Amino acid sequence: MKSVLFIVNPHSGKNRSKNIESVANEILTPDKFSVDFVYTRFAGHALELSRMGVEKGYDIIVAVGGDGTIHEVSQSLIHSKSTMAIIPMGSGNGFARFFGISSSVKKAIQMIAEGEEKTIDTVLCNSEYFVNVAGFGFDAQIGDIYDKSCSEERGGLNYVKLVIEEYFSYPPQKCRFLVDGKEVEKTFFVASVANANQYGLNAVIAPEADVTDGKFELVLVKELPVFDVIPVTIRLFVNQFNNSRHVETYHLEEFTVLNNVPRLLHLDGEPRMINTDITFKIQKQSLTCIVPKKKHIGRRL
Repeated sequence: MKSVLFIVNPHSGKNRSKNIESVANEILTPDKFSVDFVYTRFAGHALELSRMGVEKGYDIIVAVGGDGTIHEVSQSLIHSKSTMAIIPMGSGNGFARFFGISSSVKKAIQMIAEGEEKTIDTVLCNSEYFVNVAGFGFDAQIGDIYDKSCSEERGGLNYVKLVIEEYFSYPPQKCRFLVDGKEVEKTFFVASVANANQYGLNAVIAPEADVTDGKFELVLVKELPVFDVIPVTIRLFVNQFNNSRHVETYHLEEFTVLNNVPRLLHLDGEPRMINTDITFKIQKQSLTCIVPKKKHIGRRL
């Protein structure tokens, strides 16, 4: 029998989580699963609850919510013996979309019973992990605004609208990077560190991202001429972003942003402000997840 802990963000998914207990108890039958439920009450609570779940030895810990909930829950599960499962209920659901996890509560719970376990890479940013995508350029600015918007202002079209509106007030960034002991300077507009391939809403920033290859993608977008903003943004949603002449992609295990100013970044969409050097380091085979069977993990064929 496997023990399962559901960590539920009750504010995600427009109250879709209200039937989570009845659906889970129907599918995860007591002859095979022991199921418990806890509900988050404040920011950071999912992290506390997942740490408790790991300490109590739950076999499977389920993040029920959006990318922020997944981010918090994953912190304790990385390098642990517990397996993570996801019931996506956010507006973007980038990590869940990468794996092909259904947004249907019933189908996602069925996946817990019938799916397969995959051990994947994660990334450590200074002292905090992320599982999906991080960024410290224009994408961090957009992510911060989008994170603060209400649910009615979210969605693919509003995301594109926001990108266009903010483009004209955001200056290109110049950074020094330390890669393989060598210091290089880059000027960029967008800087994303991708473990999986997309921000969410099928906005695919790194089409070749592979969560099992022991590397992440550093995606730099140069300053865009005004007439290229819309075409490049559209490329995000048609899986062609890396084919743009404005995009540079690097496959890395580690690099450092040499930084001495307050810099906004996001980790799985969660905004952070850092005024020290920022080091990204791959954590190979560090997290086990339940994913749909026969789903190709990594680069799209």
